[in-house]
Amino acid sequence: MVLDKMEDREGSKQKRSWWRSLFPLSGEGRALFLSLLLLVVLLFMVIAEYAPRAARFEEGKPSPETVISSREFSVVDEETTEDARQAERERIKSLFIDTNAHGTAISELGEFFNEASLLSEQGGSLEDKIAELREAGGADLSRSAMRLLLESTPGRSRALFASVVELLNEAMSNPVASDNLGEVRDDIQARADELPLDEDERTAVADLANAFLKMNTPYSATTIDRDMETAASALPPVYVTVKVGQKIVEKGELITSITLTLLEEAGALSPAGTYQLVIGMSLLLLALYAASLFFFLRFRPEMARDWRVVAMICLVFFVYCLLGRIFAVFADESAIWGYLIPLALVGLTLSVLLDHYVALFVVAIGGVVTGLIVKGNFYLTITALLGGILGVLFVTRVRNREKLVRAGVELSLAIAGVSMITASLFEDLRFLLVAGAFGFLNGVLSTLLTLGALPVLERISGVTTPMRLLELASPDNPLMEELISKAPGTYSHSVIVGNMADAAAQEIGADALLARVGSYYHDIGKVKRPAFFVENQPAGFNGHDKLKPNLSALVITAHVKEGVDMANEYHLPKEITEIIQQHHGTSLIRYFYARALQEGESRDSVSESRFRYPGKKPQSKEAAIVMLADAIEAMAKTLEKPSPVKLEQLTRSLIKERLEDGQLSESKLTLGDLDKISKAFVRILSGMYHERVEYPALVREEELS
Repeated sequence: MVLDKMEDREGSKQKRSWWRSLFPLSGEGRALFLSLLLLVVLLFMVIAEYAPRAARFEEGKPSPETVISSREFSVVDEETTEDARQAERERIKSLFIDTNAHGTAISELGEFFNEASLLSEQGGSLEDKIAELREAGGADLSRSAMRLLLESTPGRSRALFASVVELLNEAMSNPVASDNLGEVRDDIQARADELPLDEDERTAVADLANAFLKMNTPYSATTIDRDMETAASALPPVYVTVKVGQKIVEKGELITSITLTLLEEAGALSPAGTYQLVIGMSLLLLALYAASLFFFLRFRPEMARDWRVVAMICLVFFVYCLLGRIFAVFADESAIWGYLIPLALVGLTLSVLLDHYVALFVVAIGGVVTGLIVKGNFYLTITALLGGILGVLFVTRVRNREKLVRAGVELSLAIAGVSMITASLFEDLRFLLVAGAFGFLNGVLSTLLTLGALPVLERISGVTTPMRLLELASPDNPLMEELISKAPGTYSHSVIVGNMADAAAQEIGADALLARVGSYYHDIGKVKRPAFFVENQPAGFNGHDKLKPNLSALVITAHVKEGVDMANEYHLPKEITEIIQQHHGTSLIRYFYARALQEGESRDSVSESRFRYPGKKPQSKEAAIVMLADAIEAMAKTLEKPSPVKLEQLTRSLIKERLEDGQLSESKLTLGDLDKISKAFVRILSGMYHERVEYPALVREEELS
């Protein structure tokens, strides 16, 4: 039993290890796995499109779909051209042939058959009748042929006559000259052998046709053939021109040779369906993947290690490829649908969530993939690529959805213009206007998809956009409402800290909006026990009066952990949660530490570590700014008659204290940054605590009387 349980546990461990091998636990492993998954999907799309397969269009079979031309082109109609050249050959040939010779031959043949018919009805010996036929024009005929003719019934004789006439018509419709007479006789014999007659009858009609065959031209057959070919070659080929938007073939229509040629020229038959093409396309995708890896590892290593960001990029690119493939299928019937391929979606989304350089790079990769999707259509590829670039350029600093909508309208108009420019190459005014309308719809579609996808993509990637921060800054936010109602003093303090942090962040080039919103939420944990914090205490009440200093310190430090828990519960962005966790760092709670020292027998009996915050030191400039603003604002309230000089001394003193305590060692702030932060804090505090004019009391007239 014990052995079985051990085996079960080992089996379960192996099973877990197998699943872990499929879904790596490390961030870098997951990022690589997701990017490879996207590569596999794209390879599958390419193989499915370009792999060898049965032809969609076959001559003589109904067309499986309607095909509309996406461009203007002309092709040679080989069949019509050959018909025209054959007609020219026949015309030249007729100039050399004497048609009277043909008529004479048929006339003499008819007279000969009439003579044979009269002789067959008369009495006498067969030899005498054959002799008379020889004198009547059958000198070159064999005895067996004349005998067959004399012994035939009238019906059989008419059938033989018709067969001989057919052979003479075919032979004498072409030049019969001295240099090809033998060839013509051989051809008559060959044609006679194919007639549905008995063997002796086929021999007889061949003899009769050769006997009455006459030369019909004084020229040589070689000369006539040469002149016929020269005249035929001089004729220009017949072209079929297809305009933009013209229907090449309708679904169910039979495919002809010229239709197949037009489809091939229009690109409807591509890809050719060869393994070489599949290998080439696959290698191109692998090269793009390698370039992407190099770009992110070289220029954006933090993104390459963040699997959630990679997952978001892969999802956006996959959705684009899927939409592009759908519109490309419709573009096979009408090129106008290709103007809806929304590469601008990639530019807009990644510009808002990440940065412009990443967005431009991914758009460039998307442009190459677009070329594969639309089977090399230059006009649609360049339109999609320019749309994606415009999507990046029109997004500057989007702080709210209204600005994104405004940028989307401008983008739609720009893509409409680009679409009309590329469509103007077709020289079709109607198509140009329709392309402009579809380009505008492209921009609208990209904007709507971006607006709808942003909340989902923010959750997937963990990236916080300015729009999300502004939503969190609103007093209508549920967590803000709770802070206002339960801890109004803390809320007022947080607003002032937000003003200070915003000004300081702007001075040093940090994210001012993040610093402001982080300040609003940095003390959110105080809503759990608001009465234990001085800014929320009613007059005459202090929750710490009956607590030991170490317990009071625990209550005070707990607001950091409780704030982090609330942030996770309300799904606040990671950056805000980190500011909540780091806004006190590991600093000392001086008030209760001093009380503990006063109540203790010696300094050694009081552990300083029990009076320090357990959180991390600030890891970002914004978190460090909030820490300093929080402490300085609280201390400024304790000053009597604060003046700019006192405020400056307080600010510099507290910043120096935090610096010496090592609280800013991991924040990447420089001494120059701290000087700018100090000046910004003093400016804001001086505006708040300036001296006010004492207003004189108004004395009513009736009081003076």
